[in-house]
Amino acid sequence: MPEKVQGRGSSFNPGNRFERLYVDELSDEMREEAALSKIETLYFHDSSRSILAKNDSPDIPFTFSVNPYRGCEHGCIYCYARPSHEYLGFSAGLDFESRIMVKMDAAPLLDEALADSKFEPQVIAMSGNTDCYQPVERKLKLTRACLEVFLKYRNPVGVITKNAMVERDLDVLLEMAKHNLVAVTLSITTLDPVLASKMEPRAAVP
Repeated sequence: MPEKVQGRGSSFNPGNRFERLYVDELSDEMREEAALSKIETLYFHDSSRSILAKNDSPDIPFTFSVNPYRGCEHGCIYCYARPSHEYLGFSAGLDFESRIMVKMDAAPLLDEALADSKFEPQVIAMSGNTDCYQPVERKLKLTRACLEVFLKYRNPVGVITKNAMVERDLDVLLEMAKHNLVAVTLSITTLDPVLASKMEPRAAVP
């Protein structure tokens, strides 16, 4: 088994705990070759019909969260969200960081949810499961579109990210801040760039 796959946090795909059958396609020799090659990131359309994820855990200080993406290309080796990818039929290993589910309808679904007369305005977490500013956000701008919806309805949001890309949306965030609608938290695990490259291979450098 390779110690490291180039540009990735995980070095292999462990078996999915929900699947009865696990087929290991790679011999030891093939694994060594894989360690020297780049693994392409693939994106899949997530056809979720709702965008607000609800939790009732007493130790989590929010009820709803919004995740435009499932899986995260940052590839942080310690990410607690990795096992959630198994519910999609993927692995918590390399699949989690190279097979990304994309909710292209995130903003329209959020607009629909906040417009519902039954919804009570409250702080919503963004993301809560995977980073809303992971690399593909630079192109798709789903997070920015969701922030604009939050601003439209004057609904408060808490953003947590480890990507400097959040600076791109300062115009929207500053407008939200005028109405006391936003808090942004930056997750910084270490200030050592060498260690960060091993723990968070595709996140912004500290």
